[in-house]
Amino acid sequence: MKKRSLLFIIPAVILAGILVFAVINALIIYIPQEVAQRNFEDLKESVRIAASSTGVSGDGAQNNKKEATAKQNADNGNNQSVKKTSPEYDFGGLGKLSRDYVGWLTIDDSIIDYPVMKSSEDDPEYYLHRDFYGNDSFSGCLFIGEGCDSESESFVIYGHNMNNDSMFGALDEYYDYNYAVSHRDIRFYVGEEERIYRVFSAFQTKVYKDREDVFKYYEEVGDLGREEYEQTVETVRSLSVPKLPDAPKYPEQLMFLSTCSYHTDDGRFVVAAYRIK
Repeated sequence: MKKRSLLFIIPAVILAGILVFAVINALIIYIPQEVAQRNFEDLKESVRIAASSTGVSGDGAQNNKKEATAKQNADNGNNQSVKKTSPEYDFGGLGKLSRDYVGWLTIDDSIIDYPVMKSSEDDPEYYLHRDFYGNDSFSGCLFIGEGCDSESESFVIYGHNMNNDSMFGALDEYYDYNYAVSHRDIRFYVGEEERIYRVFSAFQTKVYKDREDVFKYYEEVGDLGREEYEQTVETVRSLSVPKLPDAPKYPEQLMFLSTCSYHTDDGRFVVAAYRIK
């Protein structure tokens, strides 16, 4: 009887141990991500403009935003007359809280709604695992990579591919043509300026460490000459999974959004857009 009992008890103990390990591991992974997400939401709320100062009620501001979104989603050509959203937030004020703050990136009707940082060229990945205030953070911040900035002809914004879809975890939604068309415009608030970037490509690639004969989007940054610019655009469009009708023309500013992808070692998923406003 004792031997039979052990035959049942031992597997049960092992199974319970595995379950406890899985739960603890899940908590270790997801809780910090959820905390980081709430912190970003609180940061955004800290610069909300009072409705009385804009002359628009909270509901009215949201309706205006929805109308602007509907207008831009209906416009599938290269019409550059994009309606400006209501100034609900003083994003420029965040520069007083961090000297590395560049601007606020948001994609309507998506979880992507975060500050963008830029550290020194001596430590370009400083915000890979640091929050807005420079504290240790598993989620890190969105940040502009080395060799470029928000004023360059071409620049890259990096972000983690988080398990809870925060940061750039939902960026690969752009693989789907319908999603890409309905989320084609990206808003980037720099100082008091609202910039609009239109998506024209979304593709998988990787970081090539030992090859020189391949396209490296992360090196096509800074100030590009016309020939290099046009070659970059041509290559990026040829790599795109959704075949979008848009194509930038020199010298319209290029922006790449980059996150990890697990289709291969050192894989990356990239969304390319160009400035239209």
